Amino acid sequence: MSMMQSALSYYANVLSGYSTNIFKLTPQGKTGDIRAGDIVTINLPSASIVDLRSFKTYFDCVTAGTVARLPPKIDSLFARVEVLAGGIQLAQGTNFYNVLRHVKDALCEDKTNPVSGHPALERSIKSLDNIALGNNPEPLASASTFIGTGESAYCVDYWEGFLGSAEPRFLDLSLLPDVQIRLYMAENSVLTNSATAGAGAALVEAEGTAFTDYVAPDAIFTVQNLFATIECISLSDSSYDQMISDLLSSQTFLEVPFKAYYAFQQSHTGTSRFQVSSQSIDRIWTTFRYTGANVTGAVASGRKYPHTAGGPPIPVLSYTPNPVCESRIATGLEKYVAPWCCFQSPAADLDLQWQLNGAFLPQAPMSQTELLPLSLSSLPPGDFCPDELTMAQYLKSNFVSCVRLNMHGSEKSRIISGLDSRSSNLTGLMNTSNATVTNFDSMIFVECTSTLRIEAGKALSVVA
Repeated sequence: MSMMQSALSYYANVLSGYSTNIFKLTPQGKTGDIRAGDIVTINLPSASIVDLRSFKTYFDCVTAGTVARLPPKIDSLFARVEVLAGGIQLAQGTNFYNVLRHVKDALCEDKTNPVSGHPALERSIKSLDNIALGNNPEPLASASTFIGTGESAYCVDYWEGFLGSAEPRFLDLSLLPDVQIRLYMAENSVLTNSATAGAGAALVEAEGTAFTDYVAPDAIFTVQNLFATIECISLSDSSYDQMISDLLSSQTFLEVPFKAYYAFQQSHTGTSRFQVSSQSIDRIWTTFRYTGANVTGAVASGRKYPHTAGGPPIPVLSYTPNPVCESRIATGLEKYVAPWCCFQSPAADLDLQWQLNGAFLPQAPMSQTELLPLSLSSLPPGDFCPDELTMAQYLKSNFVSCVRLNMHGSEKSRIISGLDSRSSNLTGLMNTSNATVTNFDSMIFVECTSTLRIEAGKALSVVA
């Protein structure tokens, strides 16, 4: 009856005195061209209530070298994202931020901006090539610039970690010292190269061609005209300020939980080890990369599925682990995978099991085909598996496993329920069996919940 009453009711709640605006933020210190390994610092507006989820970066990017290609997901250009307040590190960020983004999207819905986020690796053109506007809508034969120069071509509007998970998402920066965002640029090895030189040269298409056959170490990227924006809100009455004052008086501090990630990369020959001390270990994400994948200018390893002339695509069901990846779609359309974010099962017949302070999870080792249902049930609420994923693609390009340690849905209610390892400093093992693994590195990302505590007088502490 209550559901019917709600559905049939006519009502509106009113928030008086609310206003919003968007502020443009320019980098501090670093001006001009930004290249691999550089650090970009952006100050957030002080004494403002900001929507952390609204933080966006805009920039142009050009490549040089032997027909270099930008990576899929333009935020692949960022290797680490830090958040600081008054010089105190609130969130240190993972050293493999760009890999983490691809790891999560291998199982979850891709959150990349489909227009300005450069979601896919292009075969033979740049994303803005051959675009003509105005009175002549026909493509230009050899254009390589966007008509309307001066506008930023790319935008990153989704962030893992503090910016994308802090609750509440509206944070009153007047309670904190000056807040900075530090963006660490990736190395040039995130670029991909075509198999042949020359203007408009296509990425290699031959099925079975390893990306290690083509390497162009001269491939580099340059970011230009970078700036950020963030939405700020204001409230005309004093109810918000009074609420904050009452909370600080009653409980001495405010709590802001957020996600933190710790990354571990190592050569895997059967066991990979990691150690984490955290108030809440929520999930463990694992994958494998071919050891030689992270090289500058490696050729794209994803292909379109093979097909006969004039015939339908032929699915590839055989499995031989090597540096060759299959396409991430099974429709016969082109979908290329950059080598450094190609996640493969390192063996045709693999069992996997985690061991946390001596306790096995799950109780019995799981085959690689059994891992996928377990991983999907461990995803954060609201995330779901791409509907194009097949078992062949899962094993050869999307082989990511995830195991959940917190209560399902607890994040939405700000409930910290994961494994508390502060007193024991969790020692974790990822064990594989039933197969010999060579020439593969393991990548382990431990997802935790940290808490920012804000006290009166802008005093801060972080419960990691």
